[in-house]
This record gives sequence, structure tokens and C-alpha cells, in this order.
Amino acid sequence: MKNKENASNSLGALLNKSDTIIAIILTLIIAFLWFETTKFEKVPDLFSNNIPPEMFPQILLIIILGMVLIIPFEHIFLKKSGKNIDSSRKNPVEISTIGTMIILTAIIASSQILGAALTIIAVSISLPLYWGERRLKVLISYVVGFPLFVIVLFNVILGVHFEPGLLDLIKN
Repeated sequence: MKNKENASNSLGALLNKSDTIIAIILTLIIAFLWFETTKFEKVPDLFSNNIPPEMFPQILLIIILGMVLIIPFEHIFLKKSGKNIDSSRKNPVEISTIGTMIILTAIIASSQILGAALTIIAVSISLPLYWGERRLKVLISYVVGFPLFVIVLFNVILGVHFEPGLLDLIKN
């Protein structure tokens, strides 16, 4: 029975059917997002001392595409360690996963208003609390450290400035 089940979810020994479909959908989404980056406003040469606006998202899309292209072959790597990739797929998605998606969607949907820094801070606070983290030292160090790291990395080191959002209102 297991052999029939595994055979029905594979495209030969090389590709997993479910994973291949997911990889195709993700690749189409990446292609659409890449196309969207080509519409970014061009920066005049006088002001382009850093990377152009479309390059950073394109680099991320290339990295994500690289990981997506591994997905259909993941079952081969797991089979070598004795794991069956399809065994846990019969279980329903956990409620904590759905809750995490809802929280992230709500925060990201409000990111135009909040701005990048407050969005990062909101995610850093809400997700660990939702996941049940109650150790104050861990929470405070993460809520302060992670956003500070991201903001310093992008604003100072990479020279990519975030939209201020509500922080712009406070400053004025």
C-alpha cells in the first residue's frame, strides 16, 4: 500500500508531485515579482552611489528561487536519512501556523502606515508572545536586538533607507 501511495505522489523517482506543483506556483510568483521590480523608478546617476532600488529585491528573489528549485528533490535527501516526506502531510495544518499567518498578514498590511521600523518591531513583539515566549530577558533582548540589527544593517551598512511611516509624523 505504501509503495502505491508513494508512487502516486511522485513523478518518477526524481520528482515529488506535490512539491513540484508547489515549486511551479512559487516560481510563477517569483517571476511576477521580478517583473514588478523592473517597474521601479530609475535613480539618476548623480544619486546612485549605492545599489539601484530593484537590485536588492532581485537578489532576494534569486536566493528564494534557488531554494524553491530544491523543493521537488527534497524527498531524495530525506529518503537517504530514512524519512518519508509524505508521512506528515496527512496531518492538518496546526492552528499556531494559521495564527502566525494571520498576525503577519495583519502587520504587513498595515506596514504602509506603520513604516518599516515599526513593522519590524511589531513583528518582533507579537510573534514571540503569540508563540508563548514569556522569559522577559529573552523577549527584551530580541525585541530590542533584532530590529536594531536589521535597521543598522540596511540603513547604515547597506545604505538602504526604510519608509518612516508613523515615525515621520512623530519627527515633524
